[in-house]
Amino acid sequence: MINNFTEKINKKILETGPITIAEFMTICLLDPTDGYYPTRDPFGKDGDFITSPEISQMFGELIGLWCMQTWHDMGQPKKINLIEYGPG
Repeated sequence: MINNFTEKINKKILETGPITIAEFMTICLLDPTDGYYPTRDPFGKDGDFITSPEISQMFGELIGLWCMQTWHDMGQPKKINLIEYGPG
C-alpha cells in the first residue's frame, strides 16, 4: 500500500526525473504535511533527541567537579581555557 507521502516523492521523481539524496532528505524532513520536523517535536524526553542536562542536573555537576579537580591537579593556574567540543 502506497501512502500519501510516498506518492509525493513518486510525483516529484516523475515530474523532474531522478532526485538527489539532498532533495529526498529535504522532502522527508521538511514537507509541511508529512515531513519529520513539521509533524512532531523531535526534542525532549518524548522525542528522538535529548541531552543529559535535560534529564538531570547531575551531568553538569559532574562536569563541574571534574573541572575543579583538573584545575587543582594543574596547580590552580590563574587562567585556563575550557573548550566545549560538542552540543549540549
